[in-house]
Amino acid sequence: MPITTTSSTSYGDAAYRELRRVVHQIKGEDPLRQVTLVVPSERVGVASRRALARGGEGHPAGIAALAVLTLRRVAEILAADELLATGRRPLTGPALASAVRDVLREEPGRFAPVADHIGTVRALAEAHRALRLVHENATNQLAEPDEPVAADTVRVHRAVQQRLATTTYDEAALLREAASSVSRHLFGPLVLFLPQDLDAPEIDLLRALADRHELHLVLGLTGNVRADAGPRRCARELQAAVPELSCPEATASTVLHASDPDDEVRAVVRRVVTALRTRPGHRIAVLHGSTDPYARLLHEHFRKADITFFGRGVRPAVESAYGATVLRLLALTEGDLRRRDVLAMVAGGPVHAAGRPAPSSAWERVSRDARVVAGDDWGRLLGFAQQQREDAATERAESEPREWLAERRERTASTADALLEFIAVLRSAFDAIDAAQTWHEIVEAARRLLAGVLASDEGLHPEDSSAARKIASTLDAAAGMSGRPSRRALRELLELELDVVLDRVGTIGVGVHVGPVTEGIGDDVDEVFLVGAAEGLLPARTADDPLLPDRVRERTAGALPTISERSARQHRHVLAALAAAPPGCRTMSFPRGDLRRGGERQPSRWLLASLRTISGRPDLQPSRWREIEKHLEASTSYTGSVTTTPEPAHAQEWRQRAAVEGSLGEDDAALRRARALRRGRSGPDFTEYDGDLAGEDLPVPTEVDGLSPTALEDWARCPHAYFLRRLLGVAPVEEPDEIVQISALERGNVLHAVWERLVTDALCEGWAPSAGQAWPELARERLALLAEDEFVKARARGVTGFPLLWEQDRRVLLRDLEAWLVKDDERRARLDEAVPVGAEHAFGREGSPAVRLDLGDGRTLRLQGRVDRVDRRRGGGLVVTDYKTGKTDLYRGKLTPEEPTDHGQRLQLPVYALAAREAFGRADTPVRAEYWFTSLRGGFEQVGFDVTDAVLENTRQVLRTIVDGIGRGWFLARPPNDPGNRAYGCPWCDVDGLGTAALAQVWPTKSAEARDVRLLFYGEVEDS
Repeated sequence: MPITTTSSTSYGDAAYRELRRVVHQIKGEDPLRQVTLVVPSERVGVASRRALARGGEGHPAGIAALAVLTLRRVAEILAADELLATGRRPLTGPALASAVRDVLREEPGRFAPVADHIGTVRALAEAHRALRLVHENATNQLAEPDEPVAADTVRVHRAVQQRLATTTYDEAALLREAASSVSRHLFGPLVLFLPQDLDAPEIDLLRALADRHELHLVLGLTGNVRADAGPRRCARELQAAVPELSCPEATASTVLHASDPDDEVRAVVRRVVTALRTRPGHRIAVLHGSTDPYARLLHEHFRKADITFFGRGVRPAVESAYGATVLRLLALTEGDLRRRDVLAMVAGGPVHAAGRPAPSSAWERVSRDARVVAGDDWGRLLGFAQQQREDAATERAESEPREWLAERRERTASTADALLEFIAVLRSAFDAIDAAQTWHEIVEAARRLLAGVLASDEGLHPEDSSAARKIASTLDAAAGMSGRPSRRALRELLELELDVVLDRVGTIGVGVHVGPVTEGIGDDVDEVFLVGAAEGLLPARTADDPLLPDRVRERTAGALPTISERSARQHRHVLAALAAAPPGCRTMSFPRGDLRRGGERQPSRWLLASLRTISGRPDLQPSRWREIEKHLEASTSYTGSVTTTPEPAHAQEWRQRAAVEGSLGEDDAALRRARALRRGRSGPDFTEYDGDLAGEDLPVPTEVDGLSPTALEDWARCPHAYFLRRLLGVAPVEEPDEIVQISALERGNVLHAVWERLVTDALCEGWAPSAGQAWPELARERLALLAEDEFVKARARGVTGFPLLWEQDRRVLLRDLEAWLVKDDERRARLDEAVPVGAEHAFGREGSPAVRLDLGDGRTLRLQGRVDRVDRRRGGGLVVTDYKTGKTDLYRGKLTPEEPTDHGQRLQLPVYALAAREAFGRADTPVRAEYWFTSLRGGFEQVGFDVTDAVLENTRQVLRTIVDGIGRGWFLARPPNDPGNRAYGCPWCDVDGLGTAALAQVWPTKSAEARDVRLLFYGEVEDS
């Protein structure tokens, strides 16, 4: 007749002492007698082997004839082969999800409104797993009519089970089959070590084993009756008496508080660094009550401190680069291949194209320049590539071609071709997936997609490799599913399966144990740290289950635990974790607040016993913990801790501490440059950190071919912006999908193109108006055709924004164009019956000579640009016109013959006048230059002046100052709100969006070093 014995023990070292006693008692005089040790986890199994091999308390070192198994492994030994022989296979997540979907599709019941939601499938699958672990009579208690949702959940559960029963088996089926098959294998005496909360199939298996084997229970107790309910219930179900154990609840000997979880973890890691000087890593445990945010923080800081640790992984496969990329890939067409989604997928994972890593940055640039947003916009890449090749050919046709620029344009075209080919591969693969009629077909199409887009398993990061294997196994399982497939169902299936942590970190028993407090069961260490002991974190806030709420769980007599019972279990884990270390080596910590969410935190209710013991105040309440703060350890702040701790955790903290103390020497280049930057930026002197690049090798404007007046205007508006934009090539990024409405710049480009083509056609075809004549009716017809053509081009470029707004803008543009003909007749009549002679006249471009402007000091500027319009007056004089499509506010009253350039900010008119003279007149030809605001919004006003010798001399003086400033490397940031700079808001000076107040504060003193520059900016030298 088999016997059952029970012994009670506290956790930690006492539990392993009792284990050694029981095992050696069973073996007696025969050390080779077979004993099977049943443990709650593999981690406890490793610790048990070590404890038994270590010996002690009169027992010799070493152990033989010992099998260490989990209860699931026992069940596999007994029943797995039998179940496989009947044709049943282990139940997979895809098979379960498919069964739930089929049931919901055939008879959704109360779940009809949400039957298609992935959350519904996930919740019902979890409910099914939970209900499989309780007896049928307990399940019947849930299916009462007074709880319709719970009853419908049970209905779905039973329907799912009926579908799966003959083809698959789950853990519950394995355990139940094992309970009826215990005669197939003899394990010898069984020792059940530290059993916890066992479910009904596990209890049934243990009962069956106890009927044929000696069973010895080593029951772990904490001293708290409510917390110990699980182990006591296990003994009661096995009809074993529980010897009472007189042991107090374990409490912390040290309580630490910190400003927030980040600082709390840093403080604990520092203490671990200190402990490692006297203890091996496997004798230290750091446990957390709440995974978020502690699991990631602990792993991050242990790695930074280069401390070996092991424990549960913290990142589910869905958060790995590979897993996230697969899900993003399958979701692309839901957004019609949005550019932003495609590039996020490419940049976020191991995406390959044509056998090589996809060039995500280059693809981002070309798709942005091609104005791709989504859908058919990808076709713009074809025209974009063609235009780049044409531009390359045009560059090579120049008299002095820039080969580097031509080659860059050809590379850009090739990049656009490659991206367009990649999009074609995606579309073809998605078409195959959408055309699939069976799960086998959709899985095969998905495999081809992943093989064609993602890198192979070789060379992947271990985390990504695990995700790839999980995806492959999920697809294998899905291939045999029934029902009609869809890409959405496939993606949701993968999402369900990937939302689990795949791997552990490190090797069990090697290094510090880092994990959730549930893993405190079975630990035997010299020092334990329990972090996150604050209300809301320990115990964590738990929401009631909407399918199986507490009020129906109470009917199952503990088979389905309620929130209160789950909380009691977690309390047991906390007490067991503390008991894992000796009384003086237990630390609990809590954050005073949370910088992520804001607000203050109070100590956990489970920390209260420790606080009362440490302070000697048995009446202490958690909300009044600050009254005993002198008995606690504090991390006041990150800075305070780094500067006072005797043991910084890693190199960065050592450097920070040395920097604060001033002992980090000037031989540290990074620190030296940082200090110099701070001194330079905050001091009154103009330094290299403000834009003083004197002595550097910079392009000299007078030695550059083809400098535009617009570029020189940029320096006058903001020297720093000129440096970033013109010399470094840095510019704000405009995302195509953020274009809501056509911009003012593109609006002007469309109008300029129409006017250029109209005037050019009129001149070439001979129907341009003569002196005193109006535009013919043909002009109005041609204008409408040209406008429509340019509108089509603008839409093709992707610059018109939302269709509804574009229709409004289109009507406004047509109205301005029609008014332009009438206003141009009136303007030409006012200007001595002027007639057009040129449109978009290029100088310094397309083989035409540059305008050479003598600066009057021996230097010459060679300028390039385009003149929008040139007309000839009756007396032979010329009119130069630069079209503007905005308002006149920034021009009216600022441009006069005495100040023709607005302090260097408007250089186009004088330069264009010189270009018109060279092309259409002589050096003494009179020229009038005007900005013409060609819109009803701008009132068709003209702002300009006659270009006299005095105007040109003033322009030369301005240009000399600008050229001198650029030549000597003067690139100070001029704040947009500078009184002399009202016309310009500089995005280069506020790149972080924090404002330009600091620039405005230092501008008066730093700019005072260049009196001639201040004279240009203000017209007079102001005192700083």
